[in-house]
Amino acid sequence: MLINMVENEKFEDVSDDVIDIHFIMNNFKNGILRFGWIIIVFAIISSGIVCLKMKYDYNPRYIAAATFAVNLNLESNGTIYEDNLRASQMSATFPYIITSGVLKNIIAVDLGVESVSESITAENIEGTNLFTIRVVANEAKWAYLVLQSVIKSYPTVAEMVVGSTYLSMIEESGVPKEPSNSPNYLGIIELGALPGAAIGVIILLFYAVTRRTIYRNSDFIKLSSIKHLGTLPKVLFKRRSKEIMNITILNDKLVSYREDIYRIRTRVEKISAAKKMKSILITSAVPSEGKSTVALNLALAFAQGGKNVILVDCDLYRPSIKNMLSLEEEFQGLEKVLAGETKLTDAIRYIDEMKLSVLACSKPVDHSAEIMGTEKIHNILAELEASFDYVILDTAPSAILSDTADLAKHVDGAIYVIKQDYAKVNHILDGLEHLSESSNIDIIGFVFNCVRVGIGSYGYGYGYGKYGHYGHGKKKHAEELLLEE
Repeated sequence: MLINMVENEKFEDVSDDVIDIHFIMNNFKNGILRFGWIIIVFAIISSGIVCLKMKYDYNPRYIAAATFAVNLNLESNGTIYEDNLRASQMSATFPYIITSGVLKNIIAVDLGVESVSESITAENIEGTNLFTIRVVANEAKWAYLVLQSVIKSYPTVAEMVVGSTYLSMIEESGVPKEPSNSPNYLGIIELGALPGAAIGVIILLFYAVTRRTIYRNSDFIKLSSIKHLGTLPKVLFKRRSKEIMNITILNDKLVSYREDIYRIRTRVEKISAAKKMKSILITSAVPSEGKSTVALNLALAFAQGGKNVILVDCDLYRPSIKNMLSLEEEFQGLEKVLAGETKLTDAIRYIDEMKLSVLACSKPVDHSAEIMGTEKIHNILAELEASFDYVILDTAPSAILSDTADLAKHVDGAIYVIKQDYAKVNHILDGLEHLSESSNIDIIGFVFNCVRVGIGSYGYGYGYGKYGHYGHGKKKHAEELLLEE
């Protein structure tokens, strides 16, 4: 079997698969970089809900207060110490008088209401003859009116309990200007955002744990009997301009990358010689895995090795070789040959400095799926195989379009490009099965592409034109090349 899987052929069910904490942390970081807006959105929604609830439930509370000193009857015959002690004791008694139901009934009569529901409290300042009366109400003016009624009515009740006393007002708040419980909206927003942000983090953690990609080449070897042809490092450019710089082995700075391509060329050359292969297509599961770059560099490597090689752009839906080689806009391309508008020999370009022949595509072809399985493409490939040592074909992603599977019926072998930590495993397996079952093509191996080392050093592609959007080591074999113009 091409693909060796257990039970229901799911990567998650591989019995010896061990979850790598570094892999999860990288997935989580990538999830934040790509889907961090989820945390923000949930935090905003959560804080909004809390703010709305706070606004709906909010009742302003106004406090009117007055502080008094308790003095005894002026006819008292005790010493100053005794009088002060007695006044302090009486001051401690007044809170009970003021909060009594009797006083509230008198206040209700005074204010002309059936009952007083406002909170009336009194607090003695311990060790002194001072106490403070507080009235809490929903309206500032009403809080003040109730306080004034308390001050007016308490002597009647107090005289029945403690006898004749004199109260001296020390301080009064007047009509409250602001509620005592003004909402702290900043604090509410922060507090409300926490549960929403936590939900977002949980979602991203779930994404990190359940997301399955190829993190190491050994991950794919567990799933498939396909030979590992080699690993290519991820190449980054530091540049001051927006000019696109292609990754080719002709770049003198890419020494390590070039050596890796040469290793892959050597292995492909041995396999193709043993199996008498001349035409080899390069594909991947999904877009943006670097298949076109691999195809170009493998063709260049064969050309530099003295082989007569042609690179054919068979990704008619989104041709890229034209841009990679900076060909002029108007030229006779493969689509013209397929349409019978030009001869094959007139469409082939030879690039002298690369020692490479190219059959590019000048513009996208919408009905490419109808072309790739025809006798016309078979005849073109047969003619190319007769003229060249190797025919390298850059093709569409095999898990997205049927073009590659149709084309594979006319090609000797295939190389599968897998970008590190990018395409989901089920997409990779679907693309392989579609390719092998539809054409029975010999898949000679896979190239592990764009490999980076270290936690958090992984990225995502951003779509592939009309195909749709996918979100998605060891020195030499896992190094990241950083170049600067």
